[in-house]
Amino acid sequence: MVPIPIIRDLQGNVITLPDLPKSTTKRWTPNRKAIVVRAVAGGLISLEEALVRYSLTENEFNFWKRGLKEDGITGLKITHFQKRRRGL
Repeated sequence: MVPIPIIRDLQGNVITLPDLPKSTTKRWTPNRKAIVVRAVAGGLISLEEALVRYSLTENEFNFWKRGLKEDGITGLKITHFQKRRRGL
């Protein structure tokens, strides 16, 4: 039996498959983005599964991943993305 990885959200709570955002999610909060990034990084779901499930491009996902890594939850706010794209 393959062990299920223990993935935690930014508050330290364990993330399981039922905790993932719904595939129909339209409003992407920074916390929801962080959960998806952490789920992929921890092996809870594959990158390919996340891209299909959430209708994301690999570029979008990598933007979330980079934002979280470099700036934490602030890096996942839309205003932060806009500033980054403008080079501010």
